[in-house]
Amino acid sequence: LVVWAIVMHSWEMAFIITGALSMVWALCWLAFYKHPKDQKKLTDEERDYILNGQESQHQSNNAKKMSAWQIVRNRQFWGIALPRFLAEPAWGTINAWIPLFMFKVYGFNLKEIAMFAWLPMLFADFGCVLGGYMPMLFQKYFKVNLIVSRKMVVTLGAVLMIGPGIIGLFTSPYVAIALLCVGGFAHQSLSGALITLSSDVFGRNEVATANGLTGGAGWLASTLFALVVGALADTIGFGPLFAVLAAFDVL
Repeated sequence: LVVWAIVMHSWEMAFIITGALSMVWALCWLAFYKHPKDQKKLTDEERDYILNGQESQHQSNNAKKMSAWQIVRNRQFWGIALPRFLAEPAWGTINAWIPLFMFKVYGFNLKEIAMFAWLPMLFADFGCVLGGYMPMLFQKYFKVNLIVSRKMVVTLGAVLMIGPGIIGLFTSPYVAIALLCVGGFAHQSLSGALITLSSDVFGRNEVATANGLTGGAGWLASTLFALVVGALADTIGFGPLFAVLAAFDVL
């Protein structure tokens, strides 16, 4: 859509279209989203099922909210924040640098980029969805508890991130796109598990703060690595940078 807008009109039109779509999405959210207890489109059975299933383990012993400082001092917080700090640069790179990578390394023009650059994002969507089902499967077949099943998803995603880490070993652009698809799937699977861990280990009064702080740690790392990519992509190439990202995930 972005490339179509640029080719048919101008780069400004790409911003106008995506901005307008974002506004429509936000207005629809405001119009249709309601808390389950206020959502008239739910049946009573659905509403009871949702409300009765929410965080029952926290309903009685989590009345007092932890401060941000207390959350940061919590060992469980760092068990999520450090992995997000190490993993998020991969997504920042996939999200922002794929078009330039395809142009610099393989000489793709704008239309060729449009044909292929969306594929890793599609596989990232698959990772978001399937990553939510994996813990249940791990609990069923490996007889582990919820927290361990989340760790297994993170571990699987980290191992799969070795795929884009070895892009520098291949010369085919199609192999590169395939490996980036593996990376998109892998990262969003592990990222979803890490984000969900916040709601598993923190109570309802702290989960938003904890998740916001761990997300801040992740995007701080992504910002720093974007500076590294911008400074070194032309000198050492993208291959070593992708290898470093894979090492971060495994670490």
